[in-house]
Amino acid sequence: MKRHTTTGRWGFGLTMMLFTIIVWGILPLILKIMLISLDAYTMTWYRFIVATGITAVVVGKRGNWGLIRRLRGWYWLLFTAAVISFSSAYVLYPFGLGYISPSAAQVVNQISLLFILGGGILLFHERLAGLQAIGLAILIAGIVLFFNEQLAELWTGDSAMIPGILWVITAAVAMSTYTLTQKQLLQILPTDVILFLIYLAGSLLTLPFVHFETLLLQNTAQFILLNGSAVISLIAFVTLVEGMKHLEINRVSMLLAIVPLMTVAAMAVCAPLIPDLLEPERLNSTSILGAILVVTGSMLGNIRRMPKK
Repeated sequence: MKRHTTTGRWGFGLTMMLFTIIVWGILPLILKIMLISLDAYTMTWYRFIVATGITAVVVGKRGNWGLIRRLRGWYWLLFTAAVISFSSAYVLYPFGLGYISPSAAQVVNQISLLFILGGGILLFHERLAGLQAIGLAILIAGIVLFFNEQLAELWTGDSAMIPGILWVITAAVAMSTYTLTQKQLLQILPTDVILFLIYLAGSLLTLPFVHFETLLLQNTAQFILLNGSAVISLIAFVTLVEGMKHLEINRVSMLLAIVPLMTVAAMAVCAPLIPDLLEPERLNSTSILGAILVVTGSMLGNIRRMPKK
């Protein structure tokens, strides 16, 4: 089976990834608020249904229905792995948010970067430059320092946050699996077809666990959040897939490391405005130092090597 290779259009890929980072940064806040009135399965199923409808329209307008026949042989196994891992990540991450804050969830979720990076090296034979390795080390150190107060609490082992952390770690592993399998599926299918099939299959997998009565109890504001989360999640995954066409896995993983900072910034702005829905978070000097290291590590990890003449 032919391995996927990047196009080299790193500027366009970077633009796509930046949009993904912004959306993924604010999405945990929206999910945290929605969990007040919806369970994780029902919320995920509804988001899948909305995304399925949108992607179906896109596939139809582009005339790509016939491309689905390319999904055969070994690629069926890849697709099955992508569906299961994608659906699991969508359900398990909200489970985790039920126990921990959006910022804490995003920090724990960074473990997915290690799996993606390792997968890029093992599966796609991508090379990790020395400067990128240094950037990764600085980035990890920065994340630890940025959330020093939360990590100290978790070190005791009796924190109420432990179940949430375990759910998020499992979701991170699942999403890493999806990211790697979906990158290989790009060999035979375009982005819109892949997402349509995955959202459709995911909606069928989660259907038996849906509580339809809770959907009927949602007010206008809650429905706006629910539909908005489905739409922006879909757009973010489209830009993620497009970005991976043009960037190596290790560069993608470095960029995604910025997501926790986006979440913390969003919490700093939104939590004081709606304290009944989001609990405000406080930063100390060590956290500020950690933020600087995270940004520095991300910049080092994305330095583009000039081709040899």
